[in-house]
Amino acid sequence: MVRAKAFDPAVALDKAMHVFWKHGYEKTSVSDLLEALGINRGSMYDTFGDKHALFLACLRRYAQVYMSRAIDALSRPTPVIPTLRQLFRNVKDLVHEDRASWGCLMVNTANELGIHDAAVSEMVTNNFLQLEQAFAGFLEAGKARGEVRTETDTAATARYLVSAFAGVATMAKTDVTAPFIYDAIEIMLKGI
Repeated sequence: MVRAKAFDPAVALDKAMHVFWKHGYEKTSVSDLLEALGINRGSMYDTFGDKHALFLACLRRYAQVYMSRAIDALSRPTPVIPTLRQLFRNVKDLVHEDRASWGCLMVNTANELGIHDAAVSEMVTNNFLQLEQAFAGFLEAGKARGEVRTETDTAATARYLVSAFAGVATMAKTDVTAPFIYDAIEIMLKGI
């Protein structure tokens, strides 16, 4: 007879995601994870696999919870410039949501493991490519409504916006002020 789990795997996954988000992959030990999740080593391995498998599950969860917000905002027929302004301001605000300046887990992961871990690199890259597609579709819809200049290369601009997204998430981890970041966002938006 299979014993029921004494913990909620979804809650444990969210807790693990926050541990990795706060400390990064390399600086997070299995002991850190076990303490945060409140489970034993066997339960962790039975439910999630090893630390690496748990980390990949956390990246998927982060994409579902956080990155999907940006993609969802870009799927609506809303005005281009105000929507992009709010999206980028939200990136800055989310980074400071808990006042700990953890940054964006995808961007942090790209910086920490991107070239060293093929599975992680593929997941992060796919996430950024989904964001690029969302930006491109949003810009194309804006172009059709006359809100984006007809000569704008929406594919290239979408790639630029993904880079800007990562830049804002990185800058927001520092002590630069909100006006510093907001000024950069405004200059970026002038190019659209």
